[in-house]
Amino acid sequence: MRAAAVPTPLVIQRARGCTVWDVEGKEIIDVNMGYGPHLFGYADREVLDEVAEQLRDGAMTGLPHMLDSRAAELICELVPSVEQVRFANSGTEAVASTLRLARATTGRDLVVTFEGHYHGWSETILRAGKNTLHLQGPDPTDVVPGAPGMIPEALSHTVQLPWNDTAAVRELFDRDGDRIAGVILEPVLANACVLPPAPGFLELLRELTERSGAMLIFDEVITGFRVARGGTQERWGVTPDLTVVSKVLAGGIPVAAFGGGRRAMRMLAANEAHHAGVYAGNHTALRAVVAMLSKIRANPRVYEELEELGGYAEAALRELFAEDGRQVRISRVGSLMSVSLLRRPVRDNASLRDIAGAIDFPAHRRFQTLAQAEGVYFHPNALEPWFLSTAHTREHLDKAVAALRRALVSLP
Repeated sequence: MRAAAVPTPLVIQRARGCTVWDVEGKEIIDVNMGYGPHLFGYADREVLDEVAEQLRDGAMTGLPHMLDSRAAELICELVPSVEQVRFANSGTEAVASTLRLARATTGRDLVVTFEGHYHGWSETILRAGKNTLHLQGPDPTDVVPGAPGMIPEALSHTVQLPWNDTAAVRELFDRDGDRIAGVILEPVLANACVLPPAPGFLELLRELTERSGAMLIFDEVITGFRVARGGTQERWGVTPDLTVVSKVLAGGIPVAAFGGGRRAMRMLAANEAHHAGVYAGNHTALRAVVAMLSKIRANPRVYEELEELGGYAEAALRELFAEDGRQVRISRVGSLMSVSLLRRPVRDNASLRDIAGAIDFPAHRRFQTLAQAEGVYFHPNALEPWFLSTAHTREHLDKAVAALRRALVSLP
């Protein structure tokens, strides 16, 4: 994942703010930011000082700690749908537990997913993803295992639909609504191309799941505390039954959480459903959660500032590519952005498959390599998003755009 897409792996010595230094001492502006956790930049002292203190006081005992309550209270305060929380070690683990809870609560087994959405690598949810769209059949509803060695039957209770396809969703619920345990989605398709929900699409999912007795699950591993203080559900005003958060949650310290209303979490609260993990909710991770969310809570304007910064970056990039005459697709939600070089134009409401088919992957790869040499790092895969942080000043962005301009000049 970290080395396969680049001719010479980028090996890091240290990182601070929005800058990384490789083992050769080269200084690079980073817009990948550890795949998104670092809302306040790398090595944020306000968070890391708290983590260091907790390490001195005991990293993990396996017993309840006062931090459990404080971390949970902050999540419940900031995320509209959440009244009760369980902590996990990763987004993959949290999603797996959430799906199991939905099946246990409803007594049903069918889970609905959307093409291109990523929910971790557990056995019942890892489908062939964005990077293999060109190898898959023409039908976006085909559920193809995402890795060698998966149990063939593991995905037999998973249905996949095209993202933003209202007709397909209605048809499925009309046919199988009484079999559906839950619908899980990235409410903004964030791991690939940054595709927001179509107008009314989240509202439709909320309506259909409520009517059928299924659970609506927002995977906000990427978008939680990123696109708004309360994530996509705050920004779009649609409340799910269950929510998964990670990444920004602890600013780069490994942790995840899932939660929902008391009714949705009842079986876990009563120990009638199963979730475990020795390191789940360890004291060090929860100290980072408390520090990170307290900082977000104390800075109510941070998302306005990130919105302004994202708008500045988007405008500068559009001007840059227009000057060079390059076809490019740029999509942005707050500080989450997608930038992809194209072989041909795509319409604004294009599907993920249409966008993937239009991307010039070889040119984008060459562009990334040249940009890295000029001092800017973004992921070599054109489908991967860019992330901005409060550490990215306008001066950093101007410097990055100048480096990208030099890279474009060298791009054949």
